[in-house]
Formats: sequence, C-alpha cells, structure tokens
Amino acid sequence: MIDMDSSHSLLGRRILLWGGGGKTTLSRALGENLGYPVIELDALYWLPNWKERDPVEFKALVTRTLDESGASWIADGQYLSHLGQSVLERADTVIWLELPWRSVFWRIFKRSIARSRDRNFICGENIETWRHNFLSRESIIWWYITLRLSRAWSRRLARRQQYLDDYGQHVTQIHIRSASELDKFYAEHNLKRPVN
Repeated sequence: MIDMDSSHSLLGRRILLWGGGGKTTLSRALGENLGYPVIELDALYWLPNWKERDPVEFKALVTRTLDESGASWIADGQYLSHLGQSVLERADTVIWLELPWRSVFWRIFKRSIARSRDRNFICGENIETWRHNFLSRESIIWWYITLRLSRAWSRRLARRQQYLDDYGQHVTQIHIRSASELDKFYAEHNLKRPVN
C-alpha cells in the first residue's frame, strides 16, 4: 500500500520507466515536478565514443547510484540483460511506455535530426552525428526498424512482462500504450515537457 503522507508522491518514491517513445522526456518532467533525482541509465552505460561499459561494472555503478540517490529517485531505462530484476525490486512504481510503432519511429526520427544538428552531449559524453544517425547500421533508427520487424520484438515484450510478473508484484504498474494516453498522463499529473 502506498503511504499517502504529504511528502510522498501518489506515483511512489522510486519510479522506474521502461519502454520507448518519450521515456527520457517523461522522466525529466517527473523529476522536475516531484523534486526526485533522475538516473539516466544510458548515461551510466555508455562510455565516451559509444563504448559499452563492462556489464559487471555497469550493474555495480547502477546499484551505487541508486544507493546514493536516497529514498526517492526516477530510473530511466531498462537494460534487463545486464541488470536483471535489481532495479525493479527496488522500485515501487513502473511506468511502461509501449507506444505504437509509428509514434515511436517519428519521435526517434525527429530526435535524431535535432541531435545531429545540435550536437549536444547525450548518454554521458557522446554526441550523435548525421553519419551515425542516417548512414550507419549502428543508428538507433536502423536498430528500431530491424527490432520491430523481427521476432525479437515480441520476445522482448514478453520478457519484460515476465519480469513484472516474477519480480514486480509489489509495484504499482502504469502501462501507457498511446500518445493520447501519454498526453493524458502529463495532464493528470500537472507535468510539463522540458525544453531540451
């Protein structure tokens, strides 16, 4: 049962965001509204020049970061293959964004254009370039297209649901399946989309 004292968000104190189609923007909006630290797992995972952090080191870093964040935090990311249930077991709320293919694709596409143009640091100390985003098989656009066209997509969703069934019985689950549901969530919780 969620404690309803005035210092406690109705969404809980430890919020885990999964999925895609606005996860990072939502985590920042929640962090701003609730005053919770936002832990961007991508920033912990990726080393400079898009080098992947060692999985054991990554898990230890995430654990330490959660410990140092205190009683309230928002974790933005999944990394089930590296972290397993370790973050889920600490959370009291999971917000799962599972927007339709076209919504997620257009968000990724527009974000890739903006990031290539602006060249701001993302995922720690990395930048996205036109070449990386539009001329490389390592681009997130290519990754998303091939993932959605493969059987891996349904396996990925089933695996995530299995983790919730096995290790998330204690959490409040909020499943957002459309852009209109996401807009409604923003409105219901008085959230503002941050300006990048």
